[in-house]
Amino acid sequence: NSDDWPVVDPLPSYGRGRELPGGRHRSLIYGRNLTDVIITGDNGTIDGQGSVWWNWFRSKTLNYTRPHLVELMNSTGVVISNLTFLNSPFWTIHPVYCSHVIVQDVTILAPLDSPNTDGIDPDSSDDVCIEDCYISTGDDLISIKSGWDEYGISFARPSRNIIIRRLTGHNRNGSGIAIGSEMSGGVSEVYAENIYFFNSSTGIILKTARGRGGYVRNIYISNVTLVGVDTAIFFNSNFSQHPDEFYDPNSLPVIERITFKDVIGDNIKVAGLLKGIEGDSFRHICLLNITLDVTTKSPWNCSNIQGYSSLVSPETCEPLKESIYPKHYSDCYLLPNHLRSSGNQNKGSWLF
Repeated sequence: NSDDWPVVDPLPSYGRGRELPGGRHRSLIYGRNLTDVIITGDNGTIDGQGSVWWNWFRSKTLNYTRPHLVELMNSTGVVISNLTFLNSPFWTIHPVYCSHVIVQDVTILAPLDSPNTDGIDPDSSDDVCIEDCYISTGDDLISIKSGWDEYGISFARPSRNIIIRRLTGHNRNGSGIAIGSEMSGGVSEVYAENIYFFNSSTGIILKTARGRGGYVRNIYISNVTLVGVDTAIFFNSNFSQHPDEFYDPNSLPVIERITFKDVIGDNIKVAGLLKGIEGDSFRHICLLNITLDVTTKSPWNCSNIQGYSSLVSPETCEPLKESIYPKHYSDCYLLPNHLRSSGNQNKGSWLF
């Protein structure tokens, strides 16, 4: 019975439960205002037994938002490692309002048709390192968030300084790495490298909408391999779920300085579906050294974006055709050698 699970207050940056008005069910593993937290094991397994929650969700019999499997709030110095997480009722690992978080050597599994079973969702958190993980779920493998519409704008805690490296996985309905759609507090300084996604809907997605406000800037994604992915890169600017009727439709997100470098793909349906917002173009979008084997005749579909490209195949869309070199190098978020090396000696290290 879902009533056996305690109900906690909604997050202040969301204003309500993510699925339903009011509170939300407390996660199986839950903590707040903690320091130096370690959740680890010798590849032990934590099973959320989420199928009953998925059935309640599908039958619309829940009164509150489903619980996560792991949620830590307002905590510092968090390490989650060497574990397998199965069948989360909702998002699997959700650090929110946290600092100095490491998630490493973790496997996350849920059926490909399980609803909203995101893998790891850093939310209004900073100095986060996610590495050496395998994720196969029913939604986004990684989703970086920072609050929802007017509540996220008011709370104003961004997600920043986030490293994602050596990530492998697939899904059916989500993406490999997502930013948003709840990004109203801002997202910046995200670095992802050595990524392998296969048999998935989308490789990398940015989700936003009118009314979100906030910003997404200084994003650097490199060394990505995609196999059997429907859409390699997707900017969805019409992700128009809102917490209530009080959001401001004139609050527009600022999207700028996003770079994709060294991306290869095989059996890709669409190279890029890049849609900004009319009157609010996404700026300084840069594509460098990208080679995709695309199966459709129209590999790129772009509107309301501005940027540059070099060494892209198939040839990119008109708004991005101007060359990066030499004139626009400084306009792109290009950081060669910025990430630490990928060796084990740097496991769990941040940029700063």
